[in-house]
Formats: sequence, C-alpha cells, structure tokens
Amino acid sequence: MFKRVSLLSILALGIMTNTFAQQDCQEIKIALEKAKAENEYLKNSLKIGKAIKEVSTDNIHFKLIKVEGDSKAQTVTCTVVLTTSAANWYINSDVRSIIDVDGNEYTLKSFTNGASNYLTAIKLNTDVPIKCTYTFKEILPTVKMIKLFKFGYSHSLGEPYFVDFKDLSIDWK
Repeated sequence: MFKRVSLLSILALGIMTNTFAQQDCQEIKIALEKAKAENEYLKNSLKIGKAIKEVSTDNIHFKLIKVEGDSKAQTVTCTVVLTTSAANWYINSDVRSIIDVDGNEYTLKSFTNGASNYLTAIKLNTDVPIKCTYTFKEILPTVKMIKLFKFGYSHSLGEPYFVDFKDLSIDWK
C-alpha cells in the first residue's frame, strides 16, 4: 500500500511539474513574441530618417527620405529634410514639377515647408532639421521611377540654386 501511495505521489508530482513547465514555456513564448514585435518596431523606426539620396551644398544638407505614391489619389509625395550649418537664415523653395523616365512632367499639387502649407519661405535654424513635403498630381501607379526631382531655392542674394535628385524609385501604397 505504501508503494502505491508513493507511486501515486511521484506521479502527481511529475504531472504538476510538467504543468508548471508548460506554463513557464507559454510565458517564455509570449515574452519572446513581445520582444520580436518591439525589435521590429525599433528596426523600422531606424529606417524613418534614413536617406534615399543626400546632397550638401551652400551650407545646406538636403536629405531625401521618402518618395511615396498614393495609387488611389494618383499622387507622388517627395519628403526632404533640410539642415543648415550656417547661421540662421531663410530660403525660398521653388519646386514646380517632377519628370519620369519617359519624359512626362507632373506638376506640383501641394506642399508643406515645416508647419506651413502656403509659404514658400523656409526658416532654417542652425543644425536643426526641417521637413518639407512636395506632392505631385496625376501620376498613375504604372510610373515606377522619377528621373528628376529638382529642388530649386533662393536666399537673400536672390540667385537661384538647384539640387537635383535623380533616378528615384516610387514606393506605391
């Protein structure tokens, strides 16, 4: 009888240990999935500021970070971040159109320069990035590449300057 009781006790202890181990394993699996999701989020957040193309000229660093198409609206938006190393100053943007690889030109539909969607003037503070977006209209999703996005600007001297971004793939959404 004593053997049966101890055999049942050992069996019950084994079942309880197995149950606890399974619960621990489930908790570890849940924690692992959570860590994977956080890791993916952090990897994607690093891509946000990553440049497609960069140009530095005239004490201004131009960083093109996104060329995104909206297939429903038939628009393409180019996002540029500007940073100056010079003393605080203003520039006036003069972006008018983009050209695809077939030579078709698409006109500007709307823009934002920092928080403004109506002023072409961009206030550049020393070593502080400012984001500008330019949306172009009537572009079909069959257009896969922009041959030229010309960022024109002028500053206090009034002379026009241009930064060319060429051969840009469109990320259609």
